[in-house]
Amino acid sequence: MAALYAATSLLQDGLFERDGYYHARLAQLLPERGLSRSFPWTQLSTWRDGYCDKEVLFHVAMAPFAWVGDQPILGTRVFLVLLSTAVVAVLWWLLRAHRVPWPVFFAALPLASGGLFLARLGMIRSHVLSMALLLAGVHLLLERRWRALFWLGALYAWSYTVPFVLVMTAVPFALGCWLGGGRPDWRSVLAAGAGAVAGLAIHPYSPLTLETLLTYVQIFRIGMQGVAASGVELGNEIYPYPLPVLWDIYPLLLLLAGALPLVALLRRRRLTPEAVGVVTAATFWLGMTLASARFVEYQVLLLAVAVGLVVRDLLASEGPERRLAAHRRGGPAGAVAALLALAGFHGRSLRFYRVYQGPTAPARFFDGVGAWMAGHLEPGETVINLYWDDFPDLFYSAPRQRYLWGLDPTYSLRFDGPRTLLLERARQQQVRIDPELFRQAFGSRWLVLRAGRLERHPELQGPSFREVYRDGTAALYRLD
Repeated sequence: MAALYAATSLLQDGLFERDGYYHARLAQLLPERGLSRSFPWTQLSTWRDGYCDKEVLFHVAMAPFAWVGDQPILGTRVFLVLLSTAVVAVLWWLLRAHRVPWPVFFAALPLASGGLFLARLGMIRSHVLSMALLLAGVHLLLERRWRALFWLGALYAWSYTVPFVLVMTAVPFALGCWLGGGRPDWRSVLAAGAGAVAGLAIHPYSPLTLETLLTYVQIFRIGMQGVAASGVELGNEIYPYPLPVLWDIYPLLLLLAGALPLVALLRRRRLTPEAVGVVTAATFWLGMTLASARFVEYQVLLLAVAVGLVVRDLLASEGPERRLAAHRRGGPAGAVAALLALAGFHGRSLRFYRVYQGPTAPARFFDGVGAWMAGHLEPGETVINLYWDDFPDLFYSAPRQRYLWGLDPTYSLRFDGPRTLLLERARQQQVRIDPELFRQAFGSRWLVLRAGRLERHPELQGPSFREVYRDGTAALYRLD
């Protein structure tokens, strides 16, 4: 894993997932900004005067790496290579700690589940830290260590945008233990939930953490409505994948996720309650993945743990003599078949991975225009970024300037709905860009765009738009 992601970092000129530029620059600015609650880089956003770093521990851990070298992205890539590798190592440790046979084999299952999972595991985003924390939480659930779950829940609230991932896993786990004939461990559920609430309450950005939760509720509500009904387009990971697309991306995941509950139902008397609990939790996260693609990493990891525990229990229920006889009959052939299947899915995942994380990922779009703005615009002068997904690149390449919106349009929608919808309608080419209206509405005379998006807006060729800079990746216009 270290070799895979290190090679990716060396081969890529840019990032497939552009949010990594935001995280890298934010971590690099951490000593200067501290725990500031203002974020002037997004003038049309709740963050402008009420910024909440919901991933503060992620950025604190990344900050020393961001200070290495001339560019913060170099060190942050090293940090994510280590963090991504640590996720797989923690998974292997968890399987081994709970006496799962062939732990390396089952730890390799997620890496064969789909190329998009490999891509998400290598992103410079806090969900990678969340993956490692959740695996630690599964260990504590299996051990019924509810005091430790409280502290882990509090740690989660400081580390990830969705602080209730641990308690969302603990609830189906407790239910599955009860269905498996065991005693439901509701103390663990309460401990994980109480820890998350306590972490939000004593968060460095409290009480703005409540505003963040309300924003995420709105994000998923808008995502469930779809673009046509809401009028606002969010990131692709918010929306559910159609089943044929999901099958194309994650064939092994769907095969195992479909077979595992059936096996658990037919062989439930031979399984421990804890194994049934993890199967139930994995099935819950499959449902969450069908609702929103961003939750797939939790389903993949829990699926690997669940399959390992089920195999462990089924083998343990057989006597030594029967296990030896089965091994003599078909053990070697079955092992070879399993390894060939795993290798085949690994090969497919790597082919898919190359699409997402290969050298074709574009370099930063705004390095050139950022240098021009640094020499010609006043520090702190606002530039209109018509596309909200351009913000991470702009924040990284031109942090001297201010912009309108970024990372997610919901923050802007909550701040000023009419002006946000005006930007969104112009972005979707539903209305033409009106220079005078934009200058009055947004208090800026500058508009920046990627070069590849210029043809979507032919009005930019009109006399009211003066092109002051253009290179192969971006252009800047003055609204006259």
